[in-house]
Amino acid sequence: MGTTETELPARSSPSATAVAPERDEVEYPEGHWIAQSVGHGDAVRQAATALHYYFRERADVLVAMELVVYYQRGNNKVWLQPDVQVVFGVEHCGSRGSFRVWEEGKAPDFVLEVASPSTAEKDALHKAREYARIGVREYWRLDPAGSLMETPLEGYVASAGQYEQVQPVEGAGRGGALRSRVLGLDLRSQRQAGVTVLVFIDPSTGEEIDGTLEAAERRRRTAEREKQAAEREKQAAEQRANVADERARALEERLRALTAHAPPPERDP
Repeated sequence: MGTTETELPARSSPSATAVAPERDEVEYPEGHWIAQSVGHGDAVRQAATALHYYFRERADVLVAMELVVYYQRGNNKVWLQPDVQVVFGVEHCGSRGSFRVWEEGKAPDFVLEVASPSTAEKDALHKAREYARIGVREYWRLDPAGSLMETPLEGYVASAGQYEQVQPVEGAGRGGALRSRVLGLDLRSQRQAGVTVLVFIDPSTGEEIDGTLEAAERRRRTAEREKQAAEREKQAAEQRANVADERARALEERLRALTAHAPPPERDP
C-alpha cells in the first residue's frame, strides 16, 4: 500500500538470477499496514484469501498481503508495499519479513492495489510507473468504494516496459470478467454488503472464489461427498459382482457333481 516518493531506479529484469545473501549493513524493515476503511480492508483480505486458497497446493507460489518489496540493494529508502502480490517460482516461506528483488531473483508477477481516497491517484500514476520499471508482469486496481475509478476493476499487462490495459473476456456468461494470463484466472468485481470485492474464476471449471470461501468450501464438501458416494457404490457393485461369480461357480460345481454321479442313460433294446 505504501511507497516512497524518491527517484525511481532503472528497470531490473523480472527474470534476473537470484543473488546469494551476503553480509549487508543496511536493514530492510518490515512494513506496517493500516486499512483505509472497513471496505478497503475487506477487499484486500478477501483477494489474498481467495488466491491463497487457489494456490494452496503450490509450494512454489508466494501469495502475500502487504509485504514490503525492496528493489535496490543497499537502499531501504525506496520500496513498495502492494496490497496483494503473487510470485511464481519462489519458496512460500512464512518467515519472510520482506521481499528483496535481488535475493529472490525476480519482481512479483502479479500485483493488486485496492484504491482508497488517499491512494487512488498515486496508484494510477506513480506506483504503476514503478511496478512497470521493476518488472511486474501484471498490475491490477480495484475500487472497493465504487466511486474512485472509472470502472470498478482495471488490469494492466506489461509490454515493452509499459502497461497495456486488459480487455474483457469475450463470450457470454462472464459478466465483464478480465483474464489474468499470469494467474490463469478470470477476475471480475462484485458488490458484497456495499463493498466491491474481487471474484476469481477458474476458466477451465467455472469455479468462482470470492475470498469468503463459503461457496468454494460448500462445493468442495459436496464434491468430496459425491466422490465418497461414488466410491462406495463402486465397492458395492464389485461385491455384488463377486457374489454373483461365487454363486455361478458353486452352481457349476454342483452341476458337474450331479453329472458325474448320474447313471448312464438306458438304451432301447
